[in-house]
Amino acid sequence: MKKNLPFPIVKTRGTPFDRGEQYGSQCREMIDRVIDFYRWIFEIKSKLSWEQSLSKAAEFVPYLNEYDSDIMEEIEGIARGAHRPVEEIVALNVRTELLFLLAAKAGSDLAGCTSVAAVPPAAAHTLLAQNWDWYPQVRDCCLILDETPQGRPKVLQVVEAGIIAKAGCNSAGIGLCTNALVTTNWRVGVPYHAILWRILKSATMAEAIGAVTAPARASAANYIIGHVDGEVVNLEAAPDALNVIFPDKGIISHANHCKVGNAGITDLIPAIWPDSIMRDYRAGKIMQQHSGHIDAASIQQVLKDHFDKPNSICTHTSVNSPPHEQGQTNVSLIMDLTDKRFLVAKGPPCEHEYVEL
Repeated sequence: MKKNLPFPIVKTRGTPFDRGEQYGSQCREMIDRVIDFYRWIFEIKSKLSWEQSLSKAAEFVPYLNEYDSDIMEEIEGIARGAHRPVEEIVALNVRTELLFLLAAKAGSDLAGCTSVAAVPPAAAHTLLAQNWDWYPQVRDCCLILDETPQGRPKVLQVVEAGIIAKAGCNSAGIGLCTNALVTTNWRVGVPYHAILWRILKSATMAEAIGAVTAPARASAANYIIGHVDGEVVNLEAAPDALNVIFPDKGIISHANHCKVGNAGITDLIPAIWPDSIMRDYRAGKIMQQHSGHIDAASIQQVLKDHFDKPNSICTHTSVNSPPHEQGQTNVSLIMDLTDKRFLVAKGPPCEHEYVEL
């Protein structure tokens, strides 16, 4: 095992239930802390008691089973391994919907994520990267999940303890970065983290795209999906509408607002996270400055950018904000799908080194 890892590595293999149980048993204490945090934040931000949160989360279970029954099996395994009720692990995996479904402005004071991708001619390799910005209280409950599922590609990703998916890549050459979007028309349906899970378990680009386009989506999110053979696509997905964005001269950048106008999407982000506009612009500008020779080192310049700090790509907490309104970059991730490199830094990345796994 490498020294000085930013986050612990958790390895799982086998059936969905077995992998979940291995995950839960190895991360029991971290899962306890994550549950304690969301119990607190749901009450403050969404005005939901823990009992109400569990009840609301249960409404998503039929959609999870219909979308992919392996997801609920894995969640049940996590619950068994962590010695927690299944309902609590479900609630963790619909935490985006619970935070935003009832009140779109519940997370209006949070930091947002910034993602980039580069393919030829902008780069010699297929590169995806992002800063994941969220509550600082959960940063030290993150882990690197190294999964070997039965009958699906092997997956390497960074997640919060107890949650089934976030950003990562797989052995079929698929990579994923993601950004929160906030729109109208959120509903009970297939939740965000289930879609991330399905993308990362995909064996082909078409399957990964279909993981986003096919289901009745509960919420809105942005998905940058890359392929080792030099292609990448960006999907801005609201519950009832979808925008498709291809690279501009080999480069994609995205923050938290929609970049394509669509009559079916009412984008709430510019009003609640106005910093998204400049974060996306800065990311694209710095990528363009290195176009033709973009690599992991030049992408680090993007992810460490401090223009308009603390509302920068490399996001920092504000000393003037109360604990439930704090946000920062918790994880910074760079993936080279061509050379199978996975570099991760604890956030904010300006204060920590990237470690290659």
